[in-house]
Amino acid sequence: MKKTWNHLPSHTLACYHYHDHWSILGFDSTRHAPIESKAHKVNFNTNPNTVEGLEWAKVAELEVGKTYQIYIQFVNREQKKTKKGDPFYSCTFRDQTGKVESMAWNNSELYRWCEEWKPGEALWVVGGLTQKDPKYKANLEISEFLIVIDHPEKFKDFEWSMLIESAKWDPETLRGKIFEILRKTVTDHRLIQLVDFMFDDHWDVLATLPAASRMHHAVQSGWLEHIWSMTRLASMIGSHYSKYYNDLDPPLQTDILIVGAILHDIGKALELSNTARTEATYTHVGKLLGHIVMGRDMIREVASRLDPPMDEERLLRLEHAVLSHHGRLDYGSPVLPQTLEALLLSQIDDMDAKVNAVTRALKQAQMSESEESSNRVIWTEKVTACDPYRAFYRGQPLSIIPEKVESLVEQELSQAEV
Repeated sequence: MKKTWNHLPSHTLACYHYHDHWSILGFDSTRHAPIESKAHKVNFNTNPNTVEGLEWAKVAELEVGKTYQIYIQFVNREQKKTKKGDPFYSCTFRDQTGKVESMAWNNSELYRWCEEWKPGEALWVVGGLTQKDPKYKANLEISEFLIVIDHPEKFKDFEWSMLIESAKWDPETLRGKIFEILRKTVTDHRLIQLVDFMFDDHWDVLATLPAASRMHHAVQSGWLEHIWSMTRLASMIGSHYSKYYNDLDPPLQTDILIVGAILHDIGKALELSNTARTEATYTHVGKLLGHIVMGRDMIREVASRLDPPMDEERLLRLEHAVLSHHGRLDYGSPVLPQTLEALLLSQIDDMDAKVNAVTRALKQAQMSESEESSNRVIWTEKVTACDPYRAFYRGQPLSIIPEKVESLVEQELSQAEV
C-alpha cells in the first residue's frame, strides 16, 4: 500500500542551517503557543527512496512549504527548564550542511524518545520548513522518523559522509602537505623526527580530529586543516622576517616557528574525544589539564626518545612557543610569548582561527540567500570567535553585478592562458 504523507501531524523544530541561529521553538498556526510533538515512529514496508513525490534534501537545501525526506544525525540533548519549572530537552541534529534544534517538551512523545537516542545515531526523517510570519525565521517540522541502523534494507544508499562536515582535503593529503613543507623548510633533522614520532603515535586520533569543539575548524579533520594552514603561514612569515631582520644574533629560528605551528595543538589529541561519527567532546583529563600543558608534556616525552638528543636551548624555545601560543593569560596560556618565535606563532594561530570563523560566517550568509528572493544578506551573524563578538559586513554579492562577474571571469581566463 502506498504511504501518504500530507495528513500527518508535525512537531516544529528550530532550524540552525549553520548560517543563522534560529530560535523559534514551535508555534501552532492558530494560537501562537508551543505545540506538543506528535511525530511518531514509522512502520512501513516500502523503501522510502521509491515514495513518489517525496524529494530528498540536505538541511541547507530545505525550502519553505515543501516536504522532504532527510538524513540527519542526533548530536546531543540538553535538559533545561521552562519558566514554570517544567523540564524539557533541547535536542540538536545535524547533517553535512547544517544543524537543527528540537525542543522536546515533557508532555510529548519526543521527550521520551530522545532519552533513548544515542549521540551519533543517524535518523531518517520526513519534514519541511514553515514560516508563518516573515518577522521570524522558518522552522523545520518533522512528521516521522526512523533510526537508520535499525532498517539497513530501507536505507542502502545511506553513507555517513552525508552527515559529517569535513575538511576540504582528506587526512592523508593534509598530512602529506604538512610534511612537504616541514622537510623543505626545517633543517634540524631532530625536529623533523620529533614531528614524525608525534604523528605516528597519535595518527588514529589526529586523522579525524576537529581543531576545536565549536570556535574554529570544528569539522572532521579540522585539526589537520588548521595545522596545514598555520604551517604554510609560518613558513612564509618566518622566511620574510628572517630575511628582513637578518642582523639579529641569534637569528629568528624559523625551524622552531614552523614546528611550533605543527605541534602547538598536539595536546588536543588527548584533550578531545572524537570519532568519525560524533562531535568532539572534552575528556576528563582535558578539562582538568588542558591541551596546552598536555601538549608540552607530550613534546618532552617524545623528545626524550630522540637520538641524538635535541639541544636543550631549542627544546626550551619550542616548549615556550607551545605554552604561550594562546597569547594571553586570560585565554589559557600559563605564560605570555617572550621569544620572537612564540610571538609570531601566537599571532598566526589567532589570525588563522579568526579568519576561519569569519569566512564561515560569510559563507553561511551566502548560503542563506535564495535565488528567487530579492532579500540580500549583507551582514553575517555575530562571530563568537572574535572578542568582542561582532557581525561582519559582506556587502553586495557579485552575482547581482553582472559586469563585475564578467570582468573577473575574463581575468581568470587570461591568467590561465599565461
